[in-house]
Amino acid sequence: MDTTLKLKSDLRIIEPVTDFSYKFGLNAGLTKEEATKLALAIDELVTDIVLFAYKNEKGEFEISFNLTDDSIEIIVHELGEPFDPNKHKYDVKKVIEKNDFEGAGLRLIENLVDNFLFINKGAGGKEFRIVKNIKFPHITELFTHEEMQVEPAKAVSYTLSRVTPKDAEDISKLIYRVYGYTYPKEEMYYPEKIRRILEKGEKYAVIVRTDKGEAVGYFAIIRSTDSKIGEVGEAVVSREHRGKGIMTMMMKALIDIAKEKGLLGLFGEAVTVHTVSQRVNAKYGFKTTALLVGFFPHVEYKGFETGQQRISVVIDFLPLTERNDLEIYIPKRYKKIIKEIYKNMGINIKDKRVTDFTVKEKTIIQMNISFKYGQAVLVVKSFGNDFIHRVQEKVKTLKKKGIKAVYIDLPVENAGTKIFTDQLFDLGFVFAGIMPLFHHQKDYLRMQMVFEDINFKYINVYSDMAHKIKNKVSREFKWNTQKMKSI
Repeated sequence: MDTTLKLKSDLRIIEPVTDFSYKFGLNAGLTKEEATKLALAIDELVTDIVLFAYKNEKGEFEISFNLTDDSIEIIVHELGEPFDPNKHKYDVKKVIEKNDFEGAGLRLIENLVDNFLFINKGAGGKEFRIVKNIKFPHITELFTHEEMQVEPAKAVSYTLSRVTPKDAEDISKLIYRVYGYTYPKEEMYYPEKIRRILEKGEKYAVIVRTDKGEAVGYFAIIRSTDSKIGEVGEAVVSREHRGKGIMTMMMKALIDIAKEKGLLGLFGEAVTVHTVSQRVNAKYGFKTTALLVGFFPHVEYKGFETGQQRISVVIDFLPLTERNDLEIYIPKRYKKIIKEIYKNMGINIKDKRVTDFTVKEKTIIQMNISFKYGQAVLVVKSFGNDFIHRVQEKVKTLKKKGIKAVYIDLPVENAGTKIFTDQLFDLGFVFAGIMPLFHHQKDYLRMQMVFEDINFKYINVYSDMAHKIKNKVSREFKWNTQKMKSI
């Protein structure tokens, strides 16, 4: 359903674009009222671009409509006259005293949508991002607490099958019964969201039921959008049915499904509040490659101390294809730890020397923002002369918009990674680890910047490699904390 419109700077396009926005919203699941708000926001933004970005000049701009599982993200990119929203802020006093409505349009858009972000891309123009959340009924609106707390009776036998959209309600009830409100992936409490994802084929999942047909186990692979790998996550087994081999049954089935679907690897984002998930991953041959600090908002886990801070995760990776030798550019700062990570995965690496590397004119960075989780991932496509400046501007913008953690992925097959790593560190980024095959079947070095205090006492890791990565991240994080706060 994702669509990109290429439009001319002409007043006549405003009405059809507004109408398209309304219908897109309705088809995505917005109510008429919310679809109207989205359309009004787009009407205001497109009108401003036509009237002020290009004025009397001829020009073109793009609008991309992207549908996620629970939101609509609209990205508008234009190359018109330079614009700084900080110089055009809405001021009630100016309205009353001078009848000056400057900035009212931007304020209107902010009030009509859930998130509105402006990004100055320098020579690359300007980008506006609008996010409108789609509201679905929570599982607690469909069933009472008492109904969902009834534990399935002991079973004589269990049956495993692949999940279908019809299983969505049972999955959500199972998550609630086991985790209450503490499960970090909030979408699992909304059956309609689960059903939509399953219908789109973005998950490969299995469900285990008792001989009476009651759901007691669920495990899924979420396929990555830009690489042939998948995340093993959303694992749950009903308390009274643990120790019966259900988790082993599900994991083996998922690995077989991943191979059948042609995936090159699986990864897990194991929370560090406890080491249970990490131990399960290690049992099946997953290797730790990274530690992402403050990846999820704070959630209380029953029986575990969380320190009232954002939840960190360990990245565990299981290759499903053989890779013995690899030539990459290794930043001197991280040479030892990167070699250890690859050795632990059974991969021999050779450090390539920088010889004829030429920095391109323009930096290209793909930005993936999750306002729900307060995080953003910047994926570097190419390094330009303006690289550090572009990253710095993006970080400032994201921080202003309430983003708590920013991660940047650097392609290890590009010499620019070796050249710019130290400058990113000086900017406030610290080591996170290696993200194997994460984008377009290529490996990336991930660095991270978190805007909240993190006490590493509450970050629990399991494997020897995880401890080595944690020590590295902890040292750099503490050293750079004051610098990050000043950005």
